[in-house]
Amino acid sequence: MKDLPRIMYCVAVIAVSWGIQAAVAYAQASSLNQESAVHYSLYYENFKNKNYQDGLGDLIWILENDPGFPRGRDVNFERAVEIYEALAMAAEDPASQRSMLDSALAIFDRAVPTMQAIDGEIDEFEWTLDKGRFIQKHIDKLEDMSGEVQASYIRAYELDPMKVDPYYLDVVLNAHYSSGNVGSTLSLLRELNEVRGEEEGIETLLRKYFRVIPPDEQIGFLEQQLAEDESNVEVIQQLFELYDQEGYYGKLLELAPKVLELEPTPEVLRMLTRMYLEEGEVNKAVEVFNQMEAMQDLELVAQDYHNMGIAQQELENFREAREYYRQAVEVDPEYTAALRAVADLYATAASRCGIADREEAAVFWLIADAYQRAGDAAGAARMRTAFPTAEDVFYVQKWSNNEATSVSYSCNGLTISGTTTVRQR
Repeated sequence: MKDLPRIMYCVAVIAVSWGIQAAVAYAQASSLNQESAVHYSLYYENFKNKNYQDGLGDLIWILENDPGFPRGRDVNFERAVEIYEALAMAAEDPASQRSMLDSALAIFDRAVPTMQAIDGEIDEFEWTLDKGRFIQKHIDKLEDMSGEVQASYIRAYELDPMKVDPYYLDVVLNAHYSSGNVGSTLSLLRELNEVRGEEEGIETLLRKYFRVIPPDEQIGFLEQQLAEDESNVEVIQQLFELYDQEGYYGKLLELAPKVLELEPTPEVLRMLTRMYLEEGEVNKAVEVFNQMEAMQDLELVAQDYHNMGIAQQELENFREAREYYRQAVEVDPEYTAALRAVADLYATAASRCGIADREEAAVFWLIADAYQRAGDAAGAARMRTAFPTAEDVFYVQKWSNNEATSVSYSCNGLTISGTTTVRQR
């Protein structure tokens, strides 16, 4: 307990020391506050009365000593830009105009880092965009800074891709394309399409530039990118679409294996199925269809089944082909292409396996009926030349002209059967 007075003394000294420091800090803050208030009042009064030159000195003091006064916002920087711009417009000689505009641009560069350093309130996106607008507005006096316009708009886009108006994006795209930089133009267009492609203004912008940039230039740029990075999924997909659009089917099929490794969309798989069928790569078409069929939550459409029917018919799997054609009609009863395909399949089967006797010739009645159901009167008429003759009808006892009869014909596992009407060539 002997040390208690000494401890109390030390605590008292510390408290007094802290109190002195706090008092000094308060006095300094109070002094700055008072001085700031004076300079702020003087410059603001001149600013309101548009006595810009008279208020400039006090405003500069505020920006250097207490930039967020009085409420921690960026309003002092905004007014500084306005003042320098007004002084530039009032100046008579170009050198003075340029000097004032350069001073305004210096404010643009200082505002964000200064306010962020003091935890003040400022929107970096707006200041970045406004700098580009400011230069663009005075481009006749700031011709050497045209590149800064695009740089500002690009930076604003990086800060918030969703907020930049299409007008400013158009400025950037035009600058890139006009300078021959097709690559950066396409990169930004593709990104815009992915991020904001559903906006009307962006859609207009995309149409404008994709009309201007020839497809071959787009393809050349993308092929170069793919050569540098063969696993670039986005480039592969873009190239694939362009190859299909421009009819570069050979290149499209060369790229197909890469596309199939990338979990392609149903649209891409349908395109590939069609392409493989057109190129006679039937087995590959079947593989792609099987990949579609295995996709969860994918509802196959009539065209899918129709394509698979074509593939099976090419492989001479006639019965399987008819099943797929029938599935196409089940999915879409109005899909007459599949009905016509069934009729064509029957005609192909009859041609492939031939007609052995008078009774087998009756299959052409069924084929004509199939064409009729498909709404193909011309196809039905063509079959008349293969109908049984009057002599055939006479010799087959169960046949009587214009009366019903049953017919059955088989070829490669396919049975064509049904009830039809007896008629002769």
